[in-house]
Amino acid sequence: MAPYTLADHSATVKALSVEVSAFHTSKTPFRINHGSTNSTRVRAAGTPTLNIGHLNHILSISPESETAIVEPNVPLDALVAATLPQGFIPLVVMEFPGITVGGGFSGASGESSSWREGLFDCTITEIEVILGNGEIVKAVKGGLNNDLFDMARCSLGTLGVVTLLTIKLRDARPYVEVTYQHANSIPDVLKQISKICEDNYTKSKEAGQGSAAIDFVEAIQYSPDHGAVITGRLVSCPISPSSRIQRFDRGFDPWFYQHAKSVTLSKSHTELVPTSSYFFRYDRGAFWSGESFFKYLSPLVPNNAFTRWLCAPTLTTRAIYKSMHASGGPEANIVQDLILPFTTAQHFLDYVAEELQIWPIWICPVRHKAEDVWGHPVWHPPNATTHSTDAIDATEPWKRKKGNGKDDLTLNFGVWGAGPSNPDEFRRVNRRMEDKLRELHGMKVLYAHSFYSEDEFWGLYDKTQYERARKKWHADALPSVWQKIKRNEVKKGDPTFAQRMLQEEHVEKGGVEG
Repeated sequence: MAPYTLADHSATVKALSVEVSAFHTSKTPFRINHGSTNSTRVRAAGTPTLNIGHLNHILSISPESETAIVEPNVPLDALVAATLPQGFIPLVVMEFPGITVGGGFSGASGESSSWREGLFDCTITEIEVILGNGEIVKAVKGGLNNDLFDMARCSLGTLGVVTLLTIKLRDARPYVEVTYQHANSIPDVLKQISKICEDNYTKSKEAGQGSAAIDFVEAIQYSPDHGAVITGRLVSCPISPSSRIQRFDRGFDPWFYQHAKSVTLSKSHTELVPTSSYFFRYDRGAFWSGESFFKYLSPLVPNNAFTRWLCAPTLTTRAIYKSMHASGGPEANIVQDLILPFTTAQHFLDYVAEELQIWPIWICPVRHKAEDVWGHPVWHPPNATTHSTDAIDATEPWKRKKGNGKDDLTLNFGVWGAGPSNPDEFRRVNRRMEDKLRELHGMKVLYAHSFYSEDEFWGLYDKTQYERARKKWHADALPSVWQKIKRNEVKKGDPTFAQRMLQEEHVEKGGVEG
């Protein structure tokens, strides 16, 4: 088969632009169909779609410029598989292999290297976009059409159809030396994260990227009195012939979060993990979302090494998200990512411990870079009501605009777990979380459902600025951010997430015909 070239890409994009132009001429609203998703939002049925699932090629990898030029539907595992043998990796690699480059740019995606690099969209330098009128344009970070570039990032594909991206790379190593450090309280976890990140960020800024002692930082809070602070650094070879090499990508390997818990019960632990296995360490079990599968089957099928191996094809993130969308969404599961200033992080975790009581919680430090827009270009910190953090200027990281010369550290909390089965109570719990987030000057990552009213939502985002940009770039036919994130209730009687996972497994093995 002949290699896919830039000329092939240009011809494909030209054909897509003709379709978009026809939508524009007929004033027909349309949605973009990528063919797969890691969002938990359910798409509206019946809307005309532009299929761009075939834009899934890597056009070039340049060792000289340390960049890759890729189409939007290239998944992270395919990109890593292409760059790693050439000695390079993306600056930020999201933990699920099926997340695409385009999805990472259009959403707000972070990972354990985000303590230094910021969110994934901060690592993109240029995009190609089909505007809503069919015109094909380029937008460059800090250059040509910079306003379009900044408005498109983290806007869920509502400014145009992104068809090509240039992503920054860095030098790779075959292994990550992972260290797991026990923490005996929430304050202890936060203190360790702060010290590790700030000490090493100063080193990396002063002496270059490779000068820091660590490359990756994250934490898992299993309970109020048990946390694991996990750091990693890229290395070329084992420290000694007896160094333990651990993997997480095979069916018989442990789930990463369970492994981290077991090795931090009372002490620290260090091991080597192959780089690709480290990047996608949460794929099996989707962090801990796969637990719902075994809870549904309990006590007939226990959660142990044998059953995890037996059910491995069903319990990858690709299979889980496919099942989640087929069942109409995550039903009573709370699936939220929230970014807060470091100054209010303790208050948020106290709220989790006292009211929400969902454990574990994923904690990922994220650098708010001075030269970048943050989270969404028209988001602004909410006006908080009076509460216990009045003495703290919690809005400080958000006040600083692009180009002010100061970088700040924020924390991304992954709150994923079972919520109340009663729909009214489920909504109340989620609304309470949104209220708490507003009190603590935090921002919700919009890949999941929001329970805000439309007025509340636009109280957090500058609707005038956003709609002005959509008008300038002819994006009126695309759904707005609000239209994409507003919640459609799942009908009672729909199959649950766990039930659908079982059905999908049956179909994949040939149990159903027709």
